[in-house]
Amino acid sequence: METPWKIEEVLVVTSSTPHTHTTSVTMKKVTPSSELSSPNKSCILSPDAVFSSGKTVLYLDNSPLFAPSKYLLPLGEGTIDKRSRLKTTHGHPELPESPELSLTIPIPPSRHIILPFNLRHDGSFNQNSELLSLSFDGFFLRFWLSTLPPKPWPLTIAGVQPYFTTDPIDDGSMPPIKRMSKSHLRISANTNVTNLPPSEVENAFKLVFEFFTKTQIVITQVQYWGRFFIIVLEYESTDLSRVPRTIGCCNCFYLFENEVGRPRFPARRITDPTGNVIDDSKYDTLRPGIMLSSGTSSITSYEYRTTSGALVEDSNSEQYMTVASHSFLDGDRVFHPCASGEEISQPITAIAGTGIAIAKLHDDIPFTNETFETPVEGIGPTQLQGLVSADNLHIGPSVYMNSPFVGYCEGTCGPWDRKRVPIGDPSQPQFEWVKTRWCYMGQVSLERLRDGVCGSAIWDDDGNVIGFFRYAPTSGHFLD
Repeated sequence: METPWKIEEVLVVTSSTPHTHTTSVTMKKVTPSSELSSPNKSCILSPDAVFSSGKTVLYLDNSPLFAPSKYLLPLGEGTIDKRSRLKTTHGHPELPESPELSLTIPIPPSRHIILPFNLRHDGSFNQNSELLSLSFDGFFLRFWLSTLPPKPWPLTIAGVQPYFTTDPIDDGSMPPIKRMSKSHLRISANTNVTNLPPSEVENAFKLVFEFFTKTQIVITQVQYWGRFFIIVLEYESTDLSRVPRTIGCCNCFYLFENEVGRPRFPARRITDPTGNVIDDSKYDTLRPGIMLSSGTSSITSYEYRTTSGALVEDSNSEQYMTVASHSFLDGDRVFHPCASGEEISQPITAIAGTGIAIAKLHDDIPFTNETFETPVEGIGPTQLQGLVSADNLHIGPSVYMNSPFVGYCEGTCGPWDRKRVPIGDPSQPQFEWVKTRWCYMGQVSLERLRDGVCGSAIWDDDGNVIGFFRYAPTSGHFLD
């Protein structure tokens, strides 16, 4: 691959810490083991003379090559802990006369591996297939390797999330785009809904719903990826010669409902802590990411634990805490951190079809919408600003979550999504379509996520809450 640069040095960097900390900010009393195991330094692979050798602090924004990646460091800057010049060595040092040369780049465990280009920004990748087995679909960077590298793996490489595999047919996190229509049917061919801005994505979904409603072909989910749709058909017997190849100039790909791997319930509830370290501490001031309990069920004698969401207010300035609605089916009381702890709210009102409920906080219970600080260097607390539509973000920006079961997590905002959910009200239509977003939290996220994560707030770089964790599939497509 011809490039205008050549990697000459490796810099290990600690992100600069935001200077907005207040005395009210608290660290967790107990840091979950998943959070502790995550690297807190990043590695920059740089051409020569980009960052002055006499400086101990670097600013990504000062370099045109690295400016697109400045968001990977919270302030776009960091302290240089170590810098190493690269050396080209003989591929076979035992044979000095060998002309074969190799370049080995020593990369320590890193949170991000930052290169002189950013695939999320550039949107394309050219590879030398004789040297690398890589594929980039515009969303994820897939590495096909003979052996997997040691963990922990970086969250991003060149600005996008990597996927490592030793299986040549393992597509990992890439969208499932292998099943197309058997027809040449092109719907709304004169309307182009490719790469719509977030404010207009509803127009893309309308075209899909219009066709499938008219033809009475039953679908349960639609994902809009900007250039194509993934449409979930309820019945495997659906005739693929009757469904469109394109809608609004977007290619259509199909899955069957039994391939999606949905949980049998909206999400499972944790009944017992796992062997991992979790934060079951009691906090005098509640905030997003603390442990909640439904109390001990009089029927099953189980205690179900989940995660607090965000503080919201109604028009009368009454304050409520968001919770996972399915976690409190046996009662209307919420305890913190466990059943033997303090009762903090009642009653609970579920919001139909969303998996979200609001719990009225007792008057003497304080709650702040400032998240916990994380032990990862340079990442301070976030003041949550408010709820925004799940459609507000493009595909690709970073999203964040904090839970007492897994700690602080970073991920990538995925496709726009509409999911069919039952209403449960006899006076209303049987189903309605709910806005959701898929968020990819990294390749080993399924190993880390626990049932109690349900209800956790998910926010963007500006502190806007785009939704609340509902479930992560453990089978079918859309795994990590």
